[in-house]
Amino acid sequence: MKKVIFKIAVLPIFCVLVLASGCVYDDMSTEVVITETVKMSLDEYRESPTLGSAVVCDDFADRVYKLLEKHDTKVKDIKSIHIVSGTYMVQRLSSDHDWTISSAVTIKRQDVPGSALDDGPATFVNMTDQSLMAAQDMAIYADLNSDGVALIDRALVDLVAGADPRLILTMDGGTVTPEPSAMDPLSFKWRVAVTFQVVIDRNPPGHD
Repeated sequence: MKKVIFKIAVLPIFCVLVLASGCVYDDMSTEVVITETVKMSLDEYRESPTLGSAVVCDDFADRVYKLLEKHDTKVKDIKSIHIVSGTYMVQRLSSDHDWTISSAVTIKRQDVPGSALDDGPATFVNMTDQSLMAAQDMAIYADLNSDGVALIDRALVDLVAGADPRLILTMDGGTVTPEPSAMDPLSFKWRVAVTFQVVIDRNPPGHD
């Protein structure tokens, strides 16, 4: 079993996205809780032990602003914003046999490409002996690491304050069994979904 480096730089999670929203209203409260899920799909094809597909989302802030517009609210109305859960699943597996992946998924923040890191890296998820067939068409809840969650939450808070966070998610230092080759390539489509909640003032002072 050889070491396999997985490199997936994404804000997969906050990039190509399908947003599912829900609001909770309380007549005695001035708060609205919005739950959003962002999804990202990634195609992977390799004939060697080195895996790596990179997708960087540079418009995370713009997407959040548009999301808020759907709820007729503004960034200044946000009281809190944080991640609540994350899932992953295999949408397509082009193979007649299973593959098993083990890897530490890390996350870091680098708002300007090529510059020093603004935060991280931090462990986000630890995957151990994950069967791709077992994850096919089935959303698997990830056991999110508190350090990685805290990093993303800090980025969300900075976004509300006016920053433009750029996050890089990397699956690296892992192993895959069996080892991909030209005769037996690894080809699959992977989807990551991150759910977060936003608490906003329903009618905050100065709201227009």
